[in-house]
Amino acid sequence: MTFRWSFGGLRCDDVRAVMGVNVTIDGELLANGGRYDCQANGFDGIVLHDFAPGRYPFHLVAVNYSNEVLYEASGSFVVDGHVTVSADLTPVGRPHSFAYLSWQFAPPYGPFLNCNQAGIDSVDVMFENGDSGNFGCWEGQGGNHVQTDYLEPGLHYVELFGLDRHALPQYYFGGDIETWAGQPTSHTAELWAIGGAAIRWELRSWGGRPMNCGEAGVDRVGINFLNLATNQWVYGDVGDWHGCNDAPVTYEYLRPGRYAVDVYGKGRDGREFITPDPLPVIDVVAHQFPGPNSALPVYAIQN
Repeated sequence: MTFRWSFGGLRCDDVRAVMGVNVTIDGELLANGGRYDCQANGFDGIVLHDFAPGRYPFHLVAVNYSNEVLYEASGSFVVDGHVTVSADLTPVGRPHSFAYLSWQFAPPYGPFLNCNQAGIDSVDVMFENGDSGNFGCWEGQGGNHVQTDYLEPGLHYVELFGLDRHALPQYYFGGDIETWAGQPTSHTAELWAIGGAAIRWELRSWGGRPMNCGEAGVDRVGINFLNLATNQWVYGDVGDWHGCNDAPVTYEYLRPGRYAVDVYGKGRDGREFITPDPLPVIDVVAHQFPGPNSALPVYAIQN
């Protein structure tokens, strides 16, 4: 079997602090106690012989010239003929995976755009755990990719924001990526052109009389957008909630298109305030972001 190793995506020549890699394979006695140079004859790895068919758990640690452990990786392999294992060791004490990200830009219509065509200068990358980074747009295009911070193996929600030269968002992606321990994964995010909307609401009695939030007993108001092309709610079954007195509110990451807008509130005494049919409609235009002064008024009537 053959091990090919790397260290956070880097080769032995790039990580001069690494003297060698210690290999442990359960149930196997290895030559030299399993201690091998990082590189032999230009090859970053080692070829081992005489394995019977079966599954073998392994552990790799990269050590420096003081025998301190710098990187590690664990896993298993199955022997059924010759097998090659590519293992990416990660720094000790850090999560055991990362990913490579690239991106492309999808306008409302037509083929994907490159950075210049989309007018994007840089891309913000943000993970659910708070890790973030800003990269030049071309670092993730034209066959290039960027490397995330180290992550725990599994699914991660990531958001990418395409920023113009004024650092204003013009394209957006939000979705899950998966990372694996000891083996970097690669993902291409398709950022879509975004537009904005501004919404304000007014609560009214059954007879149509305007009511303030205190009079209605409403503390929070939920807003949702129904995409009339896909018949899907932007914020699912939950909605996007704000304090009752927070109107108007603005949205900046909507796909261009036509949306019906729904507002819902519930008073402390159980009274419900809903937007009557037909729901008001708003058009979201790519790269246009209405401000609070042009907010669409939506009325929620006591049910």
